[in-house]
Amino acid sequence: MINLIAVPFDFNGVKYFSTNDENITLNTLVVCDTSFGTYIGKVSKIRTPRQEEIEKENFNELFPVINRIADREDLQKFEEDKKICKKIVSFTQNEADKLKLDMTVLNSYVDLSSNKILITFQSENRVDFRELVKEIMTEYKTRVELRQLGPRDYASVVGGIGPCGLPLCCSTFLNSFDGITLNMAKNQLLTINISKLSGQCGKLLCCLKYEDEAYSLLKPMYPKIGDKLPYRGSVYEVTSINLLSDNITCYNGTNYENFTRQEYDRALAGIEKKETLKQFKDINSGVNLSGQGIDDTNNRIEQINRKEHELEFEKKNNEFNNSNRNNKNKFNKNGSNKNFNRNNQNFKNHNRRFDTKNQNIKKESGFIPVSAIQDRSILDLDKKDNDDQK
Repeated sequence: MINLIAVPFDFNGVKYFSTNDENITLNTLVVCDTSFGTYIGKVSKIRTPRQEEIEKENFNELFPVINRIADREDLQKFEEDKKICKKIVSFTQNEADKLKLDMTVLNSYVDLSSNKILITFQSENRVDFRELVKEIMTEYKTRVELRQLGPRDYASVVGGIGPCGLPLCCSTFLNSFDGITLNMAKNQLLTINISKLSGQCGKLLCCLKYEDEAYSLLKPMYPKIGDKLPYRGSVYEVTSINLLSDNITCYNGTNYENFTRQEYDRALAGIEKKETLKQFKDINSGVNLSGQGIDDTNNRIEQINRKEHELEFEKKNNEFNNSNRNNKNKFNKNGSNKNFNRNNQNFKNHNRRFDTKNQNIKKESGFIPVSAIQDRSILDLDKKDNDDQK
């Protein structure tokens, strides 16, 4: 099975290679051939190739096969070259200063076959380093190649955290730098603020290109800023567009109106915008809270309280029955059961309190018992009806 492994190089960015060796894991040191020579790199990522990548004719050119996993001899030479590289950087910087060259030497790399030295440097201007190359070749007796890194390459070497809070794209997965223009920012309707649209390298953010294609497809479907819209007897002007939320904001001088793309097209055709009213749930649904329904509300409150008292009574009754059943096995020799009598008395007291509560409830609900009526003549309804009939 073929896997693609990512090997980052400071002078070449992140480069992908292909391999079918299952022993290769993350952080494995491998020997790779690059356009600048043969060097040892560390695996930073492993993935399987996509189907469209496999079907490409130049698959082997895009993803060359690695030479091998670095063995003991390779690792020994790699450690020796690290010490030599530090000396090369120091020597090159001193010679550049003597020649008054405006350049900063970053790093040096010794080819695994020891027949070439690659030196990277950074400078704002073009540097004529021909005399410097002669001095280095005279000192180390080998071929020398100097490579000037641009601001983006320099940022990938230094690394850092981007405005999104993640490691820089150029130091993690980007292996080439495409051209970024202000038209990409304008296409995404971003405010043209160079300081906010620039990365640590001082150039425009590379991520501006990630969504440029999607915005290019969506933008023609929406109106342009400043377009006029006749609506509800007034003329509105498009002031802002948000492609992600599908929102078009229009202003007529006094009021703002928000449209979706479909609603905007309907408004252009003279059709009223379809507005949906928010439905609020009434927690008092089913209860008449007007002046005439206060009695109904009070009756419902009394019913709820009465139900709570009944549930409390049932709970106490069940507890009493359970305690009575348990106390049957605890009679003393004389047949007395003090616990049982005590529980029985508590139960009677509770019933007395419960009856008092029921009486209070009835009084509060407006119920008048017959015994409380002093004039009994009003109860003799049948006799009164008979006299009327006569």
